[in-house]
Amino acid sequence: RIAPQRDPERPLRPATSWILFLQDFRAQTTALKGKEVMSAASQKWKAMAADSKAKYEEPAKEARSKYAQAMKSYVESGKKDAWKRDPERPTRPLLPYMRFMQEYRKTATGSMLEVTKSGASEWRAMSDAEKRRWAGSYDTEKAEYAEAMRKYKESGKEAAYKEKVGILAQQEKLKAKKKIEADKAKKAKVSEKAKAAKTAEKAKAAKTAEKATKKSKSKAADKVKKGAPTKVAKAEAEAAKEVLKKAKAAAKLKQAKAKAKA
Repeated sequence: RIAPQRDPERPLRPATSWILFLQDFRAQTTALKGKEVMSAASQKWKAMAADSKAKYEEPAKEARSKYAQAMKSYVESGKKDAWKRDPERPTRPLLPYMRFMQEYRKTATGSMLEVTKSGASEWRAMSDAEKRRWAGSYDTEKAEYAEAMRKYKESGKEAAYKEKVGILAQQEKLKAKKKIEADKAKKAKVSEKAKAAKTAEKAKAAKTAEKATKKSKSKAADKVKKGAPTKVAKAEAEAAKEVLKKAKAAAKLKQAKAKAKA
């Protein structure tokens, strides 16, 4: 449930004596920054005499008094409750259990926690017939409430209240944030799916290549078994033929030279 933002008409809580002193200290000590300011100010405040602190404590006390009076007027005017909950919004009917607890608290003794626990225990021990006694006209009131809420929403009063207290803006912001997150999740899912498809495709290609290699090796092995020459055997045969050819050419040349001498 989104809570309303701060009512601009609500009185502002006044600064404490320490805050008033710290504001003065920061204005007079510009050389120090961040934690150094807080540390130095804290040490000075602790060591400060009571009459020196009065310079800050008296204005703070007066401001607190004015704030208390302003808050009292603000609450009594009904503005605080009207900001927390739209006074025109239909009131939800009490559940049978809550009706029982209202009456139970009137006679029960003990702390709030103790009364709540004992009341809950007594309610659980009741029979269905006893519990129905507390239902009364709850079903009728529930139907009337649903109809009243429908009219309240259709009238635009709910939207007007939400806009006034800042709930509508927060809802729109939350809606936009959820949409961005949903879009990111969708893109991530698509990317993951594409990545998985690519991985599967590579695995399939590797499997096909492995299968082709095995098939090729199998064919080569079959040829060797059948006496078909391998590449090495072919190369060796070609080399032998070349050597024989060169030997024959050399012998022929030698014979020719011998005839020429004769």
